[in-house]
Amino acid sequence: MADAPGGPQLDLGATVTESQRLLDHGAMEEAGVLLASTARDAPAEELELWQGLALLIEGLTQAARGETAAATFALRRGRDLIGPYEDRPPHALDVSGLLGWSTHLVDELAAPDRPAPPVPRLRLP
Repeated sequence: MADAPGGPQLDLGATVTESQRLLDHGAMEEAGVLLASTARDAPAEELELWQGLALLIEGLTQAARGETAAATFALRRGRDLIGPYEDRPPHALDVSGLLGWSTHLVDELAAPDRPAPPVPRLRLP
């Protein structure tokens, strides 16, 4: 279980929901902290998934700050970690969508006049 910043423990599904809410409200860093905290306490079989999710949001945060090299590294590493969960994604995560989103963002980071990074959808609506 993960501790929400300043709040009670959340179950893993609720952590996904809260992370998405934070992302939707522009609180990328807080979402990243929540996911990183969850990664520390995740079950062994999901450890790399939660580490990967945290890295994806770290990459998004770095991209928003203009830290292209760090963002690209974090996004690629996060993508590598969540990829094995694509066939059986836990917690209704849209792993396929996250893989596509991260690939698209890495490609955009290489462009000279890139737009602001898009916020990912952790689950299908």
